[in-house]
Amino acid sequence: MGSDQALDSTLKRVFCSVFDVTPDAVTDQTRRGELERWDSLGHIDLLEALRNEFQFEIPVDQALEMETVADIKRILRSLGSPRGRH
Repeated sequence: MGSDQALDSTLKRVFCSVFDVTPDAVTDQTRRGELERWDSLGHIDLLEALRNEFQFEIPVDQALEMETVADIKRILRSLGSPRGRH
């Protein structure tokens, strides 16, 4: 991924689309369960949206570790510079 700012922007766009929230509702500290639609089913929708955006699969063990936006960023970076569609 090019930069942290690009990753932030892309993740906010994905979260807004999946969870129908405003960009200011999405911070590194935003935690699963804090957004109304980020429940178990919403998490599956999020994983699918991330897969479509970055064009790679997220291993199940890492998907289960995604409790905050910061966790998602860390995992995306660890998977080797995914490229989002802009």
